[in-house]
Amino acid sequence: MNTKRRSNWYIYLITFVVTGVIVFIISQTLLGIYYSSQQAQKNTESRQDNGALFIPDASYNFTMLIMISESVDKAPERYMTLTYRADNSEIILMPYLKNSLIGGNTLQSAYDSGNAEGVMQTLNNGLETNISKYIRFTSATLEELFDMVGNTTLDVPKEIKYENSDGTLDIVPKGSSSFSGAQMYQYLMIPDYGQKDVQYSCKVQGTALSCFINQNFRDVTAQELDEYMKYIVGFVSTNITEQDYTAKKAALLYTFDAVDEACDYYIPYGEKSGSDYVITDESISSAKDKIKR
Repeated sequence: MNTKRRSNWYIYLITFVVTGVIVFIISQTLLGIYYSSQQAQKNTESRQDNGALFIPDASYNFTMLIMISESVDKAPERYMTLTYRADNSEIILMPYLKNSLIGGNTLQSAYDSGNAEGVMQTLNNGLETNISKYIRFTSATLEELFDMVGNTTLDVPKEIKYENSDGTLDIVPKGSSSFSGAQMYQYLMIPDYGQKDVQYSCKVQGTALSCFINQNFRDVTAQELDEYMKYIVGFVSTNITEQDYTAKKAALLYTFDAVDEACDYYIPYGEKSGSDYVITDESISSAKDKIKR
């Protein structure tokens, strides 16, 4: 009696499919390794000067003014300086209350009379610095930058309830949360955090923005940093130019590659005097030291 041999075609099909999947996974892995090595090479090249490994020195240091306002037709509500110490691979944020009195003038009155230039001059007189560059964000431009760079995880110490200008109530929950651009802006600009500490808003700014930098700029690529700066120079109110950025780019890339958490903050302290907040001489001295050392 003749019997037909059963076909094992499905075994060959399964073998073919499995082999194809394995080949695909291996090829994608190798491509990923290749592109990562190419990007690493590009970053390394950007950190080199005349063929030698580039290590930034104090000539790359700078301090600039950062302001935040709701819109272009409203005065800033938040003022801070950002100091980059290339020689120490560190970034120091210094938030100030808008009624901080420095060198006989408050930051708010300095802006009212002289815009960003007036604020920079007040800080220069009080801190004996030479700040000449500023960035002024609005809600729209700051939210766009936050979203462009990435969400930030913040640990909120206690629940915060606040009323919006339209009368609606918002709540920032206690605990760890991932903040989008809009949430970050709202958190930074809450008018009353329900705290007795008059400088609590400065602590929020210092904590939130240092977390934003440390979480999102670690191992930033040259291309990513270029995109962020092109946005700031092109769409945000600033006197920083492409040339200014290019002159500091290699140093910034070095710092973000070398240090896990490059950014910290210092809050100049003082005491209330009427409607002003007077920064003490001791705190002014500490601020000078952190900027200049």
